[in-house]
Amino acid sequence: MSRIVTLTTDFGGADGYVGAMKGRILTLAPETALVDISHEIAAQDIVQGAWCLRRAARQFPPGTVHLAVVDPGVGSERRGIVLETEHYLLIGPDNGVLAWVAEADGTRAAYVIDPARGPWRRDATFEGLSLFAPVAGYLAAGGAPDAVGPRIPDWTRLALNGPTACQNCIEGEVILHDRFGNAITNITQASLTAFTGRPLARIEAGGREALACARYADLEGLAGALGALWNSDGHLELFTYRGSAREAARLARGAPVRAFPATP
Repeated sequence: MSRIVTLTTDFGGADGYVGAMKGRILTLAPETALVDISHEIAAQDIVQGAWCLRRAARQFPPGTVHLAVVDPGVGSERRGIVLETEHYLLIGPDNGVLAWVAEADGTRAAYVIDPARGPWRRDATFEGLSLFAPVAGYLAAGGAPDAVGPRIPDWTRLALNGPTACQNCIEGEVILHDRFGNAITNITQASLTAFTGRPLARIEAGGREALACARYADLEGLAGALGALWNSDGHLELFTYRGSAREAARLARGAPVRAFPATP
């Protein structure tokens, strides 16, 4: 049996960490198809890792094993876990990095990784290699998820503030940035539709007004202008044309955003 195993980490490509993990997986499951989702997650940024994994993971075929290691708690007492969702197996530290994709796909069972049950062990610095990669290889080779350790009733969730409906707008915040500096907010099309059912008309962010756009190119020729559109994930995204909204508008994570629907 062979499976797809994806890898999402904050390890980058300079130090051989990812290569070592791939070697360990292939030693246990030589026919595994290894796919890199990203190794450019900002160092120790669990939120960005969880977002990146949620965006990509559900595009893979059922049965895929998703391994994510963004782990500022390595060497601590935090657990390693396997989550069995409706379509996938998720492996990683129990710090929330797996939570959003698990919630999106529907979780069927969760297991804590027991170092006494297989060719995996705890380590002070590199559990991507010692703990998580061997579990991924074991599962890719057909191992049962309930064999890696005992079932657990719950795991770490990742809190995400939801938008708030006010008298005449939806209030939210910037939750993260992509590599282009676009600011992604927690305001969704669904939340605006539930609020009024009317289209977006006006946006305020970081003390500035943003233009409602349908595409990035709507701001072509408007140097320095701030725009807002619904991105492919259905979230309100703030941008500048061929620039960085994070820098141009100083939109840090947590910056307030208000979305006003069209008047009836």
